[in-house]
Amino acid sequence: MRSIHLAILAAAAVVAAPLAAQSPDAGPPTMTLDVTPTAIDPATQTGAMTVEMTIPAMRVRKGEVMLRLGLGMPGQARPHRVTAITATDSRGPIALEAAPGMVAEWHAPRDVEGDVHVRYTLALESIPMLQGGPPTAVRVDGRAFSGIGEVLFAQPSLETPIAIKVDWHLEGMPNGAEAISSFGDGAIDLPVGAPDRLGNAVYMVGPVWREPEQGTIDNFSAVWADDPGFDPRAIMRWTAKLHSWMSDFFGDETAPPYRVFMRFNPMNAGGGAALYHSFLVTYGKGVTGETLKSILGHEMTHTWTANDLGKWYDEGDAVYYQALLPWRAGLMSDEEYLADINQTASRYYTGLLRNTTEEEAVRRFWEDTRVRVLPYDRGAMYFAKLNGMIRRASGGKRSVDDLVFEMIDRAKKRLPITDAVWLDMLRREVGEKAVEMHRTMLSGGLIVPESDDFGPCFRRTTKMIRRFDVGFDFASLIGADKVVRGLKPESEAAKAGVREGDHFTYGVALDAVQAEVNRTFTIQVTRDGQTFPITYLPRGEAVEAYQWEVDPAAPAGACHSQQGAAL
Repeated sequence: MRSIHLAILAAAAVVAAPLAAQSPDAGPPTMTLDVTPTAIDPATQTGAMTVEMTIPAMRVRKGEVMLRLGLGMPGQARPHRVTAITATDSRGPIALEAAPGMVAEWHAPRDVEGDVHVRYTLALESIPMLQGGPPTAVRVDGRAFSGIGEVLFAQPSLETPIAIKVDWHLEGMPNGAEAISSFGDGAIDLPVGAPDRLGNAVYMVGPVWREPEQGTIDNFSAVWADDPGFDPRAIMRWTAKLHSWMSDFFGDETAPPYRVFMRFNPMNAGGGAALYHSFLVTYGKGVTGETLKSILGHEMTHTWTANDLGKWYDEGDAVYYQALLPWRAGLMSDEEYLADINQTASRYYTGLLRNTTEEEAVRRFWEDTRVRVLPYDRGAMYFAKLNGMIRRASGGKRSVDDLVFEMIDRAKKRLPITDAVWLDMLRREVGEKAVEMHRTMLSGGLIVPESDDFGPCFRRTTKMIRRFDVGFDFASLIGADKVVRGLKPESEAAKAGVREGDHFTYGVALDAVQAEVNRTFTIQVTRDGQTFPITYLPRGEAVEAYQWEVDPAAPAGACHSQQGAAL
């Protein structure tokens, strides 16, 4: 899953604030940040971080937004706390106040002009999640803290390009503490560019472990700050090989810098978020190095393919490639590749809300896990089916890879990337039937790849698979005070002892629970003054679902002879 930053900070328009004219000898306008964290208290697992910013030549009118800072993410129990915020310009102090919420917005109480100095302190702690959300908020693990820039650094209302410098002052942290980010190690010195670049990056500060211990492997490295319950070095070396292979596949002359940040996630372990030249991956109960392979492949794909065409494209092609590319590279077995395909297919074809339109799925993305996964699952089936259509239309000479490469090239050349451009590419490759299939996908129609669309040695089959069903109205899962409503008398929840009117909480995101058909679901029920766990299998009726298997009639080596080629 890519960063959620667009849904948090960019949801509100940023006020354009032209910079004052600079002397020819003054150098580029530069925003500076001095960051001073305290040590993490081992007893409370809390700390604090003070940020002092100098923002050159601001010009903000009275009442306009001057600064923004994301203080939380969807699903978080409460916002993080910012204290002691002060600001001054050439006219003196600026009184700043922000309404409470997951995004703090400080409005200018008067006209602001000139260099602005801002200072604030951010509390460092791990705030519980009430339901699934992006794993990018501030978090403390061991003696270190981490988070993305949008929840660490206030964003000034600037649109004019600017240089940025960040200096870390770690004297208050334990010996060996480091400041590591998507931009590299230690101080950050960015040339003139977009003023919001700090936001779309990961930061981990404190004592950490690394793979490799020094330097990089083909421009790849990984860091983590606490024990994940398994030795991550083997899977990180696997990821380094995949990164090198994918760099070549997507046409890079040299592998671009890439770093994996690992941290704990009690709600949705095994998920993550893609950011600038990096990926934040999470560990927790049930996660091992082997179980991380698909998500690592998924998020790394975003490095090359991400654009603003839509979630069906951005997430759909990442799911399509997440196991396909490791399989082509010889880093996944046939069995692992099939398992990945079938888990995606199972969640899609058994989904009760699979006919939801793409527009509705995006609108309700953080409201309902059953629609949130649709752009991923349906998008992957769409790319597989489109790949088969292109292969057949071209006699095997072209594939969906060629369209993806073309989109990447357009992005590099800053050419338009629009629905019209994509539809013209479909017409060129296949004709109107591909356009019709595309519109069917967007409108919520069922997308079914042909039997051999995942490879010449596989075939499509069907299996009876039980639908994901929590056993009561799904709306009961939403909000801070969760109460069981609409309990189904014959459901697994009712059989396990759940009752109508029970107050409950749960500690796992449901995206993965939907996909893993044998995974149980535990809720903490409060009834008659007592709190106790109830565990059950959140499954309902069995329905027919498409799956794929090895085709026994396929010639020996039919798939392996194609590895590295366009399938």
